Amino acid sequence: MTKEQSSRSIPRAIKGLLLVLLLFVAYQATMMLIRDHVDSLIEDSKGKSLPAFELPEVSGAAFSSASLKGKTAVLNFFRSQCSGCRAEEPVLKALYQRIDPQKVLLLGVMMDGVDDYFPPEVTAATLREFAYEHPVLMADQEFVDAFHGAGWKNVTPITYIADGEGRITHALRGHQQLQTFLEALPQGSLRN
Repeated sequence: MTKEQSSRSIPRAIKGLLLVLLLFVAYQATMMLIRDHVDSLIEDSKGKSLPAFELPEVSGAAFSSASLKGKTAVLNFFRSQCSGCRAEEPVLKALYQRIDPQKVLLLGVMMDGVDDYFPPEVTAATLREFAYEHPVLMADQEFVDAFHGAGWKNVTPITYIADGEGRITHALRGHQQLQTFLEALPQGSLRN
């Protein structure tokens, strides 16, 4: 390589690095805008009514939104291979032990089956690993569309808390701490 070729290759290398940096910054900016948009849509659900639904529990039994009447409902949307969902798993178990089941119903909403996002064996492994004691519903396309669209099947965890009349009072995105859940529940929701 001649001295002239060497001096031309340095600017090319710098241009290449600048292009990569520019693409990275553009990607990050786009992702931030999408996240902000999704966050605002989730936040906008507050005050709206839960959609009517009937979904199967993991056990196979049917679960209807009519079962929520008069109780505070905590619906936690989660999926396999979700680091936030995995981090939230012990928090949800602790929450389940603290709530009064006569007043609050904690429901997991497994998103794996929407658009066959994960194969059944992956879903089964996640459910075995999490080993939730509270009911877990198997979400379908129609149910997810009623909340926020199936394109969101990978936006997890999301937790909606609704009052006894079915109005969403809290919409929480990302994994939460136990204290956040406890503060979101109405007074008198916990076991004595």
